[in-house]
Amino acid sequence: MATEAAVFEQEWVLPHRPAWWVTARRLAVRKPLGTFGLVVIVLLVVAAVGAPVLARYDPQQTFQRPDPNYAPGVFNPQALGPTMLDRTAEPSTAHWFGTDSSGRDTWSWVIWGARRSLGIGVGALAISIATGTLVGVVSAYFGGRVDMLLQRLMDALQVFPALLLLILIATYMEANIRNLILALGIVGISQVSRIVRGTVLSLREMPYVEAARVLGASDLRTMIHHILPNTAAPIIVVFTIGLGSVIIAEAGLSFLGLAPPGISWGQMLNEGRNFIRTSPWQAVFSGLAITLAVLAFNLAGDALRDILDPRLRT
Repeated sequence: MATEAAVFEQEWVLPHRPAWWVTARRLAVRKPLGTFGLVVIVLLVVAAVGAPVLARYDPQQTFQRPDPNYAPGVFNPQALGPTMLDRTAEPSTAHWFGTDSSGRDTWSWVIWGARRSLGIGVGALAISIATGTLVGVVSAYFGGRVDMLLQRLMDALQVFPALLLLILIATYMEANIRNLILALGIVGISQVSRIVRGTVLSLREMPYVEAARVLGASDLRTMIHHILPNTAAPIIVVFTIGLGSVIIAEAGLSFLGLAPPGISWGQMLNEGRNFIRTSPWQAVFSGLAITLAVLAFNLAGDALRDILDPRLRT
């Protein structure tokens, strides 16, 4: 007796996409250090944006305290008035991080210093990434003499020690924030160019790029629509890690007195080193701010690299 074969129809269902908070929780469990770095970055951004609110005092305001050596009617050259600058005061409820050598609130300087560091970092990285990406894409896509010429220019830029190049630019240019951002941006161009060039060298041989050429797409359209979007992952990682490097460079120039004057963690560190034995909090809190910022961006950059690179998703 013939039996009829049962035919089972398979129903194709698209996989359910988990909610964003579920994905965030999984990533937090898988990358705890990256999550820590991201939390610190968020706090830094909040501090930079909300500095006028979060800083308890005007950062340039100086504070006074009663002078114990002052006695009315008695001349004392060490106490010419009833009050004196509240220099290097210990941390207290009035001044959470104490005061510096000029009688200013250290907490307010740390908060306002975050605004300067992040602002300079984002501006410098914007210059580095925009220029370096353009050079890297053009160099790798066209190859040949164009690649050789552009890469020799990048070699000439990279052969200079970064700190020496920054000192030269800061010495011969007017000391202002715009020129500091430009100098830091120029220093990072060669590194970004190398990374983007390596990515584009593999992308230009992909089948979809070859198909675009066969269909008559111009070189400009191919680079903008088919190659440039696929370089976003390494650029995001470079931007995140590069911010930490720019913060260190800006703090170093401020420490050496080569950066334009202003509220800077490096300047705080430079002023606080003279009182490291008697009142170390100014140097400690400014140094801790630099350390946390750089550590946070490096940890977040490493986590993003692991997440965005398919070869590391294991």
